[in-house]
Amino acid sequence: MSFSFDTTYTQLDSSLYSSVTPARITSPDILCRNRGLCADLGLDPAELNAAMLAGQDRSEDPIAQAYAGHQYGSFTILGDGRAMLLGEHVHDGRRYDIQLKGAGRTPYSGRGDGKATISSMLREYLYSYAMQNLHINTSRSLAVVKTDESIRRRQMEPGAILVRVMNSHIRYGTFQYVASRTPDELQRFTDYVIDRHYPQLPATERPYLAFFDAVMQSSIEMVVDWLRVGFVHGVMNTDNMSIDGETFDYGPCAFMNYYDEEAVFSSIDTHGRYAFGNQRPMLRWNLERFAEALQPLCTESALTYDELENTLDEFEERFDAQYYTMMRKKLGISSDDEDALVDEFVEWLGKANADYTNTFLELETPGTFADPAFATAEFDQLRETVAAVGLDEELMREVNPRYIPRNYLVEAALDEYLETGALSTFTELLSVLEDPYTSQDTASQFQQPPARPFDTEYTTYCNT
Repeated sequence: MSFSFDTTYTQLDSSLYSSVTPARITSPDILCRNRGLCADLGLDPAELNAAMLAGQDRSEDPIAQAYAGHQYGSFTILGDGRAMLLGEHVHDGRRYDIQLKGAGRTPYSGRGDGKATISSMLREYLYSYAMQNLHINTSRSLAVVKTDESIRRRQMEPGAILVRVMNSHIRYGTFQYVASRTPDELQRFTDYVIDRHYPQLPATERPYLAFFDAVMQSSIEMVVDWLRVGFVHGVMNTDNMSIDGETFDYGPCAFMNYYDEEAVFSSIDTHGRYAFGNQRPMLRWNLERFAEALQPLCTESALTYDELENTLDEFEERFDAQYYTMMRKKLGISSDDEDALVDEFVEWLGKANADYTNTFLELETPGTFADPAFATAEFDQLRETVAAVGLDEELMREVNPRYIPRNYLVEAALDEYLETGALSTFTELLSVLEDPYTSQDTASQFQQPPARPFDTEYTTYCNT
């Protein structure tokens, strides 16, 4: 079947969205299509032709959503500047947003053209595919469609549209928009979000408080998973924080190779606001802004701000619990203590600047890698200490990937397409990332980190 749309977002206040029309494309061409996601959505790939995936053949009028956000700490009114919601697809009782990214201008585009380059859309397709298979809650990419025009960003490239799938694109910043522009609509909007994302909550004694608690928990779980695999989102603005803990907006993101809590790859994050080690405190900061957006709900009967603050006060303890549970699994420790050993190990990682992914594989099987960081008495002693209480291989293999999207491999795959029009390297990388927890015959090249100078100089861009 093709899309089965039943879009409920348009039943909300009209200030929350604008009707839009995708740019005209005469010869769209599907570059890649996610058949596994097609199956999950109950879609027949043969019915999803290029015209449909590029928004040329549509059954509903698309919309662009309005929202706000703190961008690098500064509050701004925003909206979908280069994205359009085709509709809400319903399958097996579940609802999914089908969104086009790069389909042209919207009322929120400002001075932008609403278009996207092919390299940035292929990058998002690859990253979201990897994150899904790394068992991290994420948006997913259904397809990348090449358009018939060239787009200039840092260089001239073919244009492309990404077909993105999420439970919804509602974000902290959507609540900020409602609270700042139409506060009288906040209760209705919050009820809609609860019914859609957390339908079990209306039966609770304090549903709005339970909602904030659930959003905080899903966000903690998401960011802890980022830390588990060395992912640096790069732009944790409140408009990029999903209300149900889905990782999305893969712009200036990257995976950390050599462990460094100050690792930053984004060209615009000049002060390290969203560095690898800052993702935890920035989540807390974003949740504080989300709590502020819920203030119009604060009445004695519905919610009080003291209740929100009391929940926020639990953040550190709850994040610690999630984080140390995750790190103990990475070290193969099944007991509920040994947090001090986790801290000692992380401190060694920082001092040694060792490859984050391969360190845990080296713990499992010593001698696997020729990294000088592993050929030291300090590492041997630390491994013995961990072995005395952990190194349970079954636990470790659940959470320690063999493969991540190494930045230099991603760039090589994108460069090959831009230079030759071939997707062979891109496809091979996707194949490896289909099962990142299992070693394959091609292991050697995909498990190797880049030369250290590469990470020092590596820079990613938003490409808006």
